Amino acid sequence: MQHTPQRYSMMSRPRPGGAFTILVIDDDPGLLETATELLSADGHRVLVASRGLDALAMMQAVHPDLILLDYYMPDMDGLAVIEQLKADAATRRIPVVAVTSGTAEDANKLRRAGSIAVILKPFEPTDFLHTIAGVLNTTVGRRRSES
Repeated sequence: MQHTPQRYSMMSRPRPGGAFTILVIDDDPGLLETATELLSADGHRVLVASRGLDALAMMQAVHPDLILLDYYMPDMDGLAVIEQLKADAATRRIPVVAVTSGTAEDANKLRRAGSIAVILKPFEPTDFLHTIAGVLNTTVGRRRSES
């Protein structure tokens, strides 16, 4: 699936404090590529991890503004990743959006654990970007403007 930055440039809008850093955690290389293209074209800095343990290690060095998280992954599932994030004072305030092809029950488990939104796979690029922009504007954007 080929996406050009020009197609999605209409989604870009000024952000308080500059671009957001978004960590995408998913074991599907196609999803990582698509999300990276869409989010980068929208002006964000994108980090990727294909395993939960790799993502947790990455967050020790870089505290992303937002995490996009799949449910089913090798080594630890999305539920275990959220539980570890929420148990750590350094990462518990980072908003998490589940991006999953799992069942409604899986999505509900992720919400109960702390995910603030769910994006179901497959998704439409425009809907994906609107959801991400909404989450960033209501969570991270508000925190940045209060600082």
